[in-house]
Amino acid sequence: MNSTPAEFRRALVQAFGDKVSGDETGVLLTTDSAVLHFAFANSKPYQVGALRISLLRVEIDVRCGVEAAARELLAQVDRAIQRGGG
Repeated sequence: MNSTPAEFRRALVQAFGDKVSGDETGVLLTTDSAVLHFAFANSKPYQVGALRISLLRVEIDVRCGVEAAARELLAQVDRAIQRGGG
């Protein structure tokens, strides 16, 4: 992802509010239907000329919930962290 951990977390908080918790290693998203953990690993930024793009590796772990609920929650997360551009 072209994001920092703080930007990723901020997007989730904007979408899910107090359902988001965590620390510097990742974010926990807890809903009534599923619990997802997002673990972060920073990568070396990609640079083209003066343009520097943050790279963030995110590993997702389903901690609780049936598959359908986890998939739906992940789809909501995907929409919440999208940026403009098309």
